[in-house]
Amino acid sequence: MLYIDKAFIQRLSPQLEGFVQKKNNLYNFRCPICGDSQKKTYKMRGFIYEKKNNFRYMCHNCGASMSFANFMKEQNVSLYEEYVMEKYKQGRHNAGAENLEKEVKYEFDFKPKFSTKCDFEYGERISELHHTHPSRIYCEKRKLPKLDVLYHTPDFKFVVDKVSRGHRIPENEKRIVIPFFNEKCELIALQGRSMDPRNSMRYITIKVKDVPKVYGLDRVDPKKTTYVTEGPLDSLFLDNCLAMAGSDVDKSFFKPFSDVVFIYDNEPRNREIVKKVERTIDNGYSVFIWPKNIKEKDINDVIMSGMDSLELQSIISINTHKSLEAKLKLMSWKRC
Repeated sequence: MLYIDKAFIQRLSPQLEGFVQKKNNLYNFRCPICGDSQKKTYKMRGFIYEKKNNFRYMCHNCGASMSFANFMKEQNVSLYEEYVMEKYKQGRHNAGAENLEKEVKYEFDFKPKFSTKCDFEYGERISELHHTHPSRIYCEKRKLPKLDVLYHTPDFKFVVDKVSRGHRIPENEKRIVIPFFNEKCELIALQGRSMDPRNSMRYITIKVKDVPKVYGLDRVDPKKTTYVTEGPLDSLFLDNCLAMAGSDVDKSFFKPFSDVVFIYDNEPRNREIVKKVERTIDNGYSVFIWPKNIKEKDINDVIMSGMDSLELQSIISINTHKSLEAKLKLMSWKRC
């Protein structure tokens, strides 16, 4: 009987700083257990959410996790006692204090689950480079995770010539190599990222097979919610994430996936980006609409600003929308 829980959530809300209802069964506020961030008072990382017809509490800062009943007991004992009595009155004899105190272990696990079974023979893993190597320094400066899926080459043209012909690439150009594998570990494309800020071609993407350039297929579970970003490096920060390498992949490619959320760059003044978001919504997919308090351009920039992957994932979950709701949120976000 979730209506009882909802009623008591509202009764408890006045003592929860910054309390706001995000969705039908999702509430957000500053964590009263750890106090949340003392420097950034706008940060609210405490959540009450519904899971399997029960409400639970989770803080994305201190990691506190418990049933809503136990959370309420810590915050307001008298209200908790009323709650137990109300549950009892409704015939929920299994909801007495003794049972309410039992904890069901639940943990968010948003750390990327990478498999390095796919090997790329034309480069050296960034994770195996010396810590003073420029490519490793660059990746660590950008806080990129799992450096064992990224490679370095001193001559990108040599790499390209090994996997594909007919490309005019400058010789002896050092680049970070991002190989694209399919679920069978077959190389379907690769991308070279220049570290030279003077280079006008920061990214060079080479198609190896005549298939859509989708990054991360070797590590994704199509039965889980799958996130899709514009760039491969952004995808490294999220669990079960793909990248479109240009955002021009036909959306029908993603029909076999059970649940897909598209994440475009945070460019509300970019007409092309706005049109892509609109088309994705019209195709029936969920999209992440950036909240106004985040000014960074993309996921990597958000991480470099100081936010961790766990907090970012929670923000994405809260701000994911579909259909009419997504269109309304898009109207509020766009600036063109």
